[in-house]
Amino acid sequence: MLKKETYMDWICRALMSFDLFAICAGYISYFQAKRQLVSPLIPRSAMFEVAYQTNELYIRASLITAGLFLTGVWFYSFRKKVIAATLFLVAIIVYRVVLSMA
Repeated sequence: MLKKETYMDWICRALMSFDLFAICAGYISYFQAKRQLVSPLIPRSAMFEVAYQTNELYIRASLITAGLFLTGVWFYSFRKKVIAATLFLVAIIVYRVVLSMA
């Protein structure tokens, strides 16, 4: 039978995986939009501006999630797993709330 500590380790690992997906999603969407706008007729400055404006919400949500994720990793490294799991879960919830503001 697994100990409670082992359960918390696995919960934290799963939540960290979801957080990393949320963090990467914002940056991937930015690079996808920037790549689709490649054209000799579009000035480079306009290309970056359009790519940023269309993905600003994703980028902002990813940055907030990254901050909460980093804080959670610090708590996890100091064996404060309940606090870390809470921060990882809050990061996912904040990511979804920020994206739903559109």
